[in-house]
Amino acid sequence: MLQEQIYLTLGCYGREEDKFVLCPSCSNRILLLEDSLENIEEIWAYLEAIQLLDRPMINLNAIRNTVYRMQEKYDQKFKKLWSEKDFNIIERFIHMHKPCGLYLKLEVSDNEPALDLIKVEQPIQIKAKR
Repeated sequence: MLQEQIYLTLGCYGREEDKFVLCPSCSNRILLLEDSLENIEEIWAYLEAIQLLDRPMINLNAIRNTVYRMQEKYDQKFKKLWSEKDFNIIERFIHMHKPCGLYLKLEVSDNEPALDLIKVEQPIQIKAKR
């Protein structure tokens, strides 16, 4: 039996201009919400407080605020939630895909392996979905 995993996912809706696809839309799992994270109960309480358990977040300023607040508040012992490199990639993604329309949501998966930024030190791979 496969165990369900819950990810914090950042994505965009994509965009077109005159039938030319500028971005087909994409999403990235930026954090695996697992019990081994420091302050996991506080993280869940924060995600519930911002109503991310109820619906995706689509407001750009709220998304940026959430990502920055989580990075500053939920240290993992002697390091930040995301490494500096990974956090910079997340910031770039937000900036680059701002015209597409962004979303931040929780995603449940029971079979598909995903990029776990806290444990895997490799570049984020953008997987386009149409």
